[in-house]
Amino acid sequence: MHALRALLVFVALSFGASAFAETYPSRPIKVLHGFSAGGAPDAVLRQVAARLERSLGTPVVVENRPGASGTIAAAAVARAAPDGYTLLFGVAANLAVAPALAKPAPYDPVTAFTPIVEVARGPYVWLVRADAPARSMSEFVAWARSRPGQLNYASPGEGSVHHLATEMLKRAAGLDIVHVPVSSGMYLPLLGGQVDAMFDSMPAPLPHLASGKLRALGVTGAKRLAALPDVPTFAEQDLPGIDVNSWWGFVGPAGLPRDVVQRLNAEIGKALADPELAAALAKMAIEPSPSSPEAFGAYLAQEAARWKQVVAKTRP
Repeated sequence: MHALRALLVFVALSFGASAFAETYPSRPIKVLHGFSAGGAPDAVLRQVAARLERSLGTPVVVENRPGASGTIAAAAVARAAPDGYTLLFGVAANLAVAPALAKPAPYDPVTAFTPIVEVARGPYVWLVRADAPARSMSEFVAWARSRPGQLNYASPGEGSVHHLATEMLKRAAGLDIVHVPVSSGMYLPLLGGQVDAMFDSMPAPLPHLASGKLRALGVTGAKRLAALPDVPTFAEQDLPGIDVNSWWGFVGPAGLPRDVVQRLNAEIGKALADPELAAALAKMAIEPSPSSPEAFGAYLAQEAARWKQVVAKTRP
């Protein structure tokens, strides 16, 4: 009798899991994004979401919840039910950098989420005004060293990727330049001459570079950007170790069912392979980097550990 009851329970659970996998999704999916609408990640997310709606046959609703370097949205997803109906479009800021900065951390980025798929990855670009007396990183370093404490740089705020990347540059090159946090309109003080330089990720610098108002001196990463083929990497300019990437991807709460993860991974991968979306990303100098859940999880863990080390070195 006990054996029969156990068998019936096993069959019921197996049927339930199978039925869940077959019917997912049966209601709208909500994707939280921890930053304001209008930026490049938001634009990419909305294009992917539109294609997911068509392939999954259910609404995919993007909800912007900006604040605290994206951790408000990330924490909400970490607390959500692991059923595949609440996801996070996460970025380096809230899946690696902010948890390394906060004490205590709002969540553990490795254990609080289920990796689904990486979407895109790209470098940061070091920018100066067009009238700056520097056309290479060696010239910028010489300029800054000749005026210690007099040059400054912009970033979205203390602890942002832009800020920490510049602190890495300062340490690598032995520079004394002053941080100017800019909560909104980060390009305005650079274009207006109130600051001298800054880091930013693609594609935001492109129109300012095309207009000739700004100049790019170096890019992070191992290779030059196709959109900026004449701009050398930092490593090419004897400044290795400034290892900063902009990256985005989908995660869910910890414990997301494997079948759901695989379905979402496959459908998001198909969306990124859409020629129309690929062309739109190419115009923004963004290179898709879809991956397996395991590969994205390994990269997430690597980045979380690396940013802890960066924070320890740049913010003792």
